[in-house]
Amino acid sequence: MPSPAPALPPLAALFLAHFHDTAGQHLLYYRARTDLPPATLEHTVLPSGLHNLHHDLVLFTHHHKYGAGLFRSRERTEQDNGGRGRGRTMGVVGVVLGNTVEYGDSADLFALRPALEAIYDQLEALSTPPFSAGTSDGAADILDTLWDTCRADHPDRSAVVHASIQHEADRIYQLVTERKTVSPEHPVAYMPRLLETLGPNIVPVYKAALSGQRILLYSPPPLLPLTALAWNIWACSIPPRKVLKTGGAEIAQWLGNVGLMDLTSLQERTGGWIATTSDVIFKSHPKIYDLFIDLSLVPLQDAMDSAPTAPPPSIFASAPTTPPAPLTYAFSDLPLYRSLLLLTSSPPTVHAGLWRQGGWWLIIYQVLERAWNLCKGVCEFAVGQGALGGPIQLAEGEEEARLLEDDTEDDLLDLLSEADEHEREGQASDQEPEAEPTRQGRLILRQLVHNSYHTHTRLSSVLSARPRGEQSIGQLNEQEVRELAGRWAGKDDVRFWRGIARRWGVVLDLDE
Repeated sequence: MPSPAPALPPLAALFLAHFHDTAGQHLLYYRARTDLPPATLEHTVLPSGLHNLHHDLVLFTHHHKYGAGLFRSRERTEQDNGGRGRGRTMGVVGVVLGNTVEYGDSADLFALRPALEAIYDQLEALSTPPFSAGTSDGAADILDTLWDTCRADHPDRSAVVHASIQHEADRIYQLVTERKTVSPEHPVAYMPRLLETLGPNIVPVYKAALSGQRILLYSPPPLLPLTALAWNIWACSIPPRKVLKTGGAEIAQWLGNVGLMDLTSLQERTGGWIATTSDVIFKSHPKIYDLFIDLSLVPLQDAMDSAPTAPPPSIFASAPTTPPAPLTYAFSDLPLYRSLLLLTSSPPTVHAGLWRQGGWWLIIYQVLERAWNLCKGVCEFAVGQGALGGPIQLAEGEEEARLLEDDTEDDLLDLLSEADEHEREGQASDQEPEAEPTRQGRLILRQLVHNSYHTHTRLSSVLSARPRGEQSIGQLNEQEVRELAGRWAGKDDVRFWRGIARRWGVVLDLDE
């Protein structure tokens, strides 16, 4: 009898694939809803370069649903088809989520490894290897039992409520505002690694994602950390909450890993997206992407491991009428970048879901935000609610902080360092301890979401100066872009501000 099924969320599909010596990628087992044909799934889950690894987690989308496949490579045994000495046996067992409200978001994929490992262990324990000459009866029994138990359209789940991209965006806001502990498997733990890898270029990449551009990250496997980096770029592209409430905003798609079989579909896809690939040939197809981030020289490791020194990645921006050119950050991007760096050295008492904790460190940090023109006026992300154009409104006993507003930037940074030492020596937060990469990742993501809030405020302010009845008619003109980006606004600024104006639904673009 098969072992009890591991804990799995409701599924839309369950599959087993392997790499055949002569036929290449081959789908051995596939059970799914009737509206989900296999298509080219075996190529998606066995992309280029996996043969160099012993294991990996491949994350992808299949018919607009999220999926995960656990890859393993084992030395052949005498029982395998072809016998010992014919290379390695490479296979993937995987699932496609049923997109329910409780399970079905892209972030949920990263927690599926233990369940998939348990399934793979059962398959490898069979007397007849599952990849020998087709799916063995024992393997089919195990997978059939799992499918019958976990299928999302099971009669016992007839009342299940399906998730939406809007629901997924809401969960991003919960991640950066609510008081809860997030598991180390959550992809936000890779956000500090993304900041470290991209350096100041994290700001133009964030702006590209925010304005709905098509972003492709390339690296040879492992794919799990690469896909987690892409997830964080996608997460910071979520429109401000005010925009989401209107229901008219475009939200970029997180596609997971894509391969050569996806070239045509990517060309035909509309709207913004973020994806990963291990096929370098994508680089020579600039019409597919707006940004190509080449991480091939960057060692990709687990979020909890220390990263070795590596050269910065090459980032190429593509445009319809010009060849790809290197992406570089602007001087105006540095304040936001510096604010992100400071969060990676914040004391453990500073937490995304407990923004008032952190004491003087957090107060000084907000004064720096104001000095760098990152946070102004009434702001739902600030320590306290500020009066528009006025001083920070602080709780009783914190009025001494007003004196900080007259200090220089260097003085504030020195005070921030002293406050850090004081907070670390003080009483710990009553929040359950969270892994440092996860805590820092949530703070960094919160700050980027915070910046999007002010970006929307500035955009709304400029549009409000238009004549009554014309505030949402027509794209931003050159004068409005200069007012938003400064007198030296370039083509990248025009693309950014017009992109978010259209994507957030605050203007009706008459040229489209």
